[in-house]
Amino acid sequence: MRLRGGCRLSCYLLKYWRGESGGWGVALDIVLLPIEVVYRLCAHLRSLLYNMGFLTTRKLEVPVISVGNITVGGTGKTPFSRWIFERLTKIGMSPGLISGDWGRDEHLLHQSWNPKGNFVINREKSKGAEVAIIQGADVVIIDDGFQHLQLGRDVDVVLVAAEQDDSLKCLPRGILREPFEFISRADMVIVSRKTASKSVAERMVRKVADFVPEEKIGQIYLEFSCWTDIEGNPIGAPVGKQLVITSIAEPELLIEIVESKTGEMPESEIYRDHHDFTQSDLDYLRIRSEGYNIVITEKDGVKLKKFPDVLDNIHVLRLDMKWERGESRMIEMLRRIEERV
Repeated sequence: MRLRGGCRLSCYLLKYWRGESGGWGVALDIVLLPIEVVYRLCAHLRSLLYNMGFLTTRKLEVPVISVGNITVGGTGKTPFSRWIFERLTKIGMSPGLISGDWGRDEHLLHQSWNPKGNFVINREKSKGAEVAIIQGADVVIIDDGFQHLQLGRDVDVVLVAAEQDDSLKCLPRGILREPFEFISRADMVIVSRKTASKSVAERMVRKVADFVPEEKIGQIYLEFSCWTDIEGNPIGAPVGKQLVITSIAEPELLIEIVESKTGEMPESEIYRDHHDFTQSDLDYLRIRSEGYNIVITEKDGVKLKKFPDVLDNIHVLRLDMKWERGESRMIEMLRRIEERV
């Protein structure tokens, strides 16, 4: 796996957080322990100040649905947000979806899925929501909003990945943005899996159940659907040598899926998460990919499409979301939102 640019640091961090970094990781763990303790204390203090009313929460004139993570790394939040957006649209509502300015690739992905949708990018979620409401939204979906306590929400959903069942440490010693027990404030906790087995996902469900009633726990599977070209047209599976080019949070999961679907271990060029591909990247990759089938994700595809001379022989690996538990409860929560509008 070849790491490009700023991806090296993030990949080293992931190895450290998983306990795969050897002796230097143990030493770093000791050094970072006091920082993690302070981080946890600050998280608890912040939560307490909101609960006691010293820090205020703004309430919008339309219902708000927050979809977020309690960890760094991919959890399937984007396809889950898509499911909510399309479900609300199906029942006759006009949802607006707000993304932070670091998630422009996710914004482009949502636009490709629903070209007529109301999607807004704004670092300040409240201001982004105001724009969406002006544009006709009668319900707002906040992408990556679990920690954004400044904005009130009517439905609070947090996703945790079954593949991340290896750390209960907070930043900077682990992947948690907040102490794990903070999932208890969610209305619904969704356990997602891509490469993890059902038994591994069930282990995560049991961990979540220590803090959340079981009826509030859902489970989804992001399963391989098909291969497409960069325009989304179905094509056959890649045959021969493969080169994975991607800029997602956990590229090793993509590589694992590609190997399982093709029977071949691909080579790879890995960029940091949310990397915005440049013309110089394309010039390098064009030479690097000679003689290879290129494999990318939908998230990479929406960024590469902007180049008029996009790479040849691209295979987009498409994953679709499938419910394994909790769908009826989630639908009921959305139905209640509809009744209030």
